[in-house]
Amino acid sequence: MFRSSVGFVLIFLCAMASTDNALALVKDTGLRTGQPGAGGPINGLNTFELALFNEGKARVEALETTCETCVSVLSGGPTGESPLLATRTSATGLNARFNADQCIACHSQPTIGGAGGFLIPNPKEGGNRVAENPLFDLIPHRFGQGNKVPTFIQQYGPIRIARFVKNPDGTPDGRIYPLFTIVGRSDDKTIPQCNAQLLPQPNFESELKKGNIVFRIPLPLFGLGLIEAIPDAEILMRHRASAAYRMQNGISGVPNGSVSYRFGWKAQHKALERFTNASDDFAPQMKKIDPKCVGPNTHVAQELLNAAAFEAPSADFINPLVLLATSFMRYLDAPLPAPMSSLAQRGKTLFGTGPEQPGIGCVACHTAQMNTADKVSTAALQNQTVNLYSDLLLHRMGSSLADNISQGQAKGDMFRTPPLWGLGQRRFFLHDGRTDDLLQAIEAHAAPAGNGYPASEANAVITRFKLLPPADQQAILSFLRAL
Repeated sequence: MFRSSVGFVLIFLCAMASTDNALALVKDTGLRTGQPGAGGPINGLNTFELALFNEGKARVEALETTCETCVSVLSGGPTGESPLLATRTSATGLNARFNADQCIACHSQPTIGGAGGFLIPNPKEGGNRVAENPLFDLIPHRFGQGNKVPTFIQQYGPIRIARFVKNPDGTPDGRIYPLFTIVGRSDDKTIPQCNAQLLPQPNFESELKKGNIVFRIPLPLFGLGLIEAIPDAEILMRHRASAAYRMQNGISGVPNGSVSYRFGWKAQHKALERFTNASDDFAPQMKKIDPKCVGPNTHVAQELLNAAAFEAPSADFINPLVLLATSFMRYLDAPLPAPMSSLAQRGKTLFGTGPEQPGIGCVACHTAQMNTADKVSTAALQNQTVNLYSDLLLHRMGSSLADNISQGQAKGDMFRTPPLWGLGQRRFFLHDGRTDDLLQAIEAHAAPAGNGYPASEANAVITRFKLLPPADQQAILSFLRAL
């Protein structure tokens, strides 16, 4: 028995070593080259819808300031600059506390409407500096602002939005805490007495030391109108169709109360308008903003000045600018994949295409296709095949990915399956952008039970992935980078 046990252990260790050696041969090739295949409107929009798309696009591209008398050009007018090299303000949407002063600062990779990318820190320097995380230098210091940049914002790292897990009294928090303030702006003369004592930045470094801060990175905006147009019944039908192989792999998948809730990292938003309205730009989270930091023409809504705590505007208050931005998002087309090599085609089969061909099981969560409804207010969104690679449902991802933030029915370890279209040109992965390596992101899906959370639903699939020959693992990476 002893010899048998030793033999088993040796075989097991050899198998594990073989797996580790195999993984060492597999490599994420990084951002795929070529055109992004995204950024334009969906085909078939009527004249009115196309005008709304273009007007909304101009709105999300605008560099914002704090008051009507501060704008460089007529509010809403053209500046003559590339939106990715903006120096002139053309909108009055900036709040006293903010994460960015352009929507596209968080949605520029690989083109406008995407996820977090890099921008030139100061276009006036003639291109002497290469593009970097705009939250590292460009945005916190624009127009003379003297913001201290938190250590979790790195020069070539991901754009990160901060949430505190708990309040000082130990009760759950989970709200967004904007990184920066308008203190020191040279273009706003209406608030000369505003200073860092009246409008302080949160003490992020203290919260980091306490382990009380978690991060989210921006989600791509591509194809959101198509996702919105998928009927609830379609999501449930696709979910039922995968029941057998999901059960075999220990994969569940639940809605955040209702399948109508399908936007955001935790599917916490039901409608695109609410998803837009919850962003830092349109839903300022104020905490007793001193009137000295809110000039007579400042964009910040007066009813928020004396708010007792950070909160977003009520559902009854939808800024017209939100509707413009939402129109851009609703009519923004899905990204097209690159032509697939034979290796990528092999990876697609291994990844899985549906219940009839589940591959190693990735498709159990990343549903390859859904269809939009046959009756939608926008004819261009009707009867469309949506190649999103997501079931739009919540899954338990284990303690290592948990952010300990509950939103609706989504627990601290639950996340919506993110659509994979456009993945080939994303810079950072997972909800907090902890890696830019696709292979590491795949491996991070596996996690044991711990900290009060069950094991990740992806464990069986990731184990199967690790047991694949290196060539097959590489094939899956090639497929994902072609999306």
